[in-house]
Amino acid sequence: MGLFNRSKPASEPRLPAPEEIGAAGRALARGNAAPADRLCAEAGPHSQTVALNILGVSVDYTPQD
Repeated sequence: MGLFNRSKPASEPRLPAPEEIGAAGRALARGNAAPADRLCAEAGPHSQTVALNILGVSVDYTPQD
């Protein structure tokens, strides 16, 4: 693998649905970052926007015991 790998990602970037962002935010509030990581990776160049949306949901969510 070279220093500057210019290979294209396996799939086209996509923006997640609001339901997916909500589910990832709730999972993040409970300590599971995997759904958030997956959505951010799939968003490609929009990953920062997706991450901030997920964080917003996570902060507003209160987990129920």
